[in-house]
Amino acid sequence: MGGKKKAAAKGGKKKDEEEDQSVEQFWKAYKKKCIELECVSSKIIKDKYDEYLEEEEKITKFHLWEELGWAGVRAIMDSLRQVGYPHCRSIRLWKTYCEDEGVRAVCQFVEVGKGVSVLELLDNKITPLGCEFISRAIHPKANTALLVLKLDHNEFGSAGMRALADGLSLNKSITSLSLTYCNIDYQGARALFEILIFSKSSLEEINLTGNHLRNEGVIVLLRGLSISKSVKKIFLTDNQFNEADDVKDAFRSCMLKNRTLGRYDLMYNNFTSEGVEFFMNVIENEAKHVYELEFSERGLASGQIKELQEKLKANKPKKGKKKGGKKKKKK
Repeated sequence: MGGKKKAAAKGGKKKDEEEDQSVEQFWKAYKKKCIELECVSSKIIKDKYDEYLEEEEKITKFHLWEELGWAGVRAIMDSLRQVGYPHCRSIRLWKTYCEDEGVRAVCQFVEVGKGVSVLELLDNKITPLGCEFISRAIHPKANTALLVLKLDHNEFGSAGMRALADGLSLNKSITSLSLTYCNIDYQGARALFEILIFSKSSLEEINLTGNHLRNEGVIVLLRGLSISKSVKKIFLTDNQFNEADDVKDAFRSCMLKNRTLGRYDLMYNNFTSEGVEFFMNVIENEAKHVYELEFSERGLASGQIKELQEKLKANKPKKGKKKGGKKKKKK
């Protein structure tokens, strides 16, 4: 604390900065909330506070991997909201098992803590109800500025996906969306379609690994991707689709229409050598902007993946150059 007095004596800090007691206020409110909600306090938060007392650096990241339950997470988030904590930039809750009630508290803080840009709620037993809370927090009316949203390993399914779409289909700020192993099937593909076709979307990367879109769902998704103006990479690993003619037609149409999307991860789906040959012909002759295309080697002809990588290498943008762009002449 002596550092603050020295800075004040030198006049090196503005008055409002000298009087910023937000960390201390949060800690006091948090201790009271833990008693009120009858929950154990977080050891990670205690360590962060002790570190702050030593180094006087504000706590900007609330990254927790303790099994706190909904009450433990709510105690933290309610305290942050109560004191109007201004320094939080990133919230990552991994297996805290906060459930929907904890998610509600997180979203209530995110809506007032406008500086939060990263929200990760991994493996937290979130249901479609929790997705509704998240959807409200990312809707334009909430005026939040999230850039990254990760909800991996929460089995909220297509019902949850539809709830998320209410906010995501109008969101202008999120650039990275991860929904791996969320039990989304073909019925959730329409919701994904609505998100992808939003003309003012900033989404650049979407990870749908480990869901169950199958042929019907992936075709709908690809129709949305073909319209998207911002997506640069799509992860469709392990989604149980194959190389049926209508699936291949959908991929070809998407690759021809969307020249921004150049990276596709199609690992662990049901492709044979014939299917991979189809993609090689497309990227070599019609979709030269595609420079990343991943398949599992199982069941493919010897050397086929190597041949594919050689063709993709020819399409890869050169460093410092943008496809379709012109070099500026030096004056």
